[in-house]
Amino acid sequence: MHQRSLAAFHAVARAGGFTAAAKLLNVGQPTVSTHVRALEDHFKVELFHRRGRSVELTEIGRVLMTITRGMFGHEEEALSLLRAAQALELGSLKIGAIRPSDVMEIAAELRARYPKLKLTVTLGSASEILEGLLKFDFDVGVVGRDPQDVRFFSRFYNKHRILVVANANHPLARRRSIRIAELEGQDFIVRAPGSTTRAIFDAALQKAGVRIRPIMETNNREAVNAAVLRGIGIGAISESEIVAHERLKVLRLADAEVYNDAYVVCLAERRKRPLIDGFVRAAEKRSRRTAA
Repeated sequence: MHQRSLAAFHAVARAGGFTAAAKLLNVGQPTVSTHVRALEDHFKVELFHRRGRSVELTEIGRVLMTITRGMFGHEEEALSLLRAAQALELGSLKIGAIRPSDVMEIAAELRARYPKLKLTVTLGSASEILEGLLKFDFDVGVVGRDPQDVRFFSRFYNKHRILVVANANHPLARRRSIRIAELEGQDFIVRAPGSTTRAIFDAALQKAGVRIRPIMETNNREAVNAAVLRGIGIGAISESEIVAHERLKVLRLADAEVYNDAYVVCLAERRKRPLIDGFVRAAEKRSRRTAA
């Protein structure tokens, strides 16, 4: 019954005046005065000593404020929390990514601006990430293709050349570049089905009419590097994921342009959520810097 009047009283007591309280409550000053006066008239008490534009709590007013502080203080604390989250000063973001390189670039950009954010990064396939977005397991993702699905917002972030890697003892390792036809019949360490890199590289091989010999399949890019270093076979890896090692030789395809793309994705309906919007903006900023 007296909720609005008590709220007006608390605002005046906290702000130190009726005009300041009106700004705090986003109402007119007469409205605040009316609510406070109604409280005083109803209970036949004086809550403020009014001296021009300044006010001072009476003894009963000071006691009442200890109660209204409990009533409205939690509300103020809650609003402060929400404002901090809106400003990206607090909160957490769950990110799914197909590779660490792109997402870590964006995460570094985001954390530099909002150091209090907590980020959780999970690596997986593009299909796992898109499914995770639909289930709200992830807030945002970085995948290797545009999902072309109205349920998702998608924006291009970057592209990486896919290169061939070989052990230093491999006959091709003496070369800096090769023609794609020279991969015919080669023993290959390949990624598991669902890998964007594998899908793109397989398409390039098929277009060139080249058949490789897959001798090992793995769902882990680090395993491709390790297997190549052991001389088990050669592999195709995005340039951003190649491990620098004296025994690992990198070969470019001289007659084929094979790239792995990176797209930032989220649910279309969640695109304007503050944390997700912050991630997308960080990606845009980092992408412009990389392009420059």
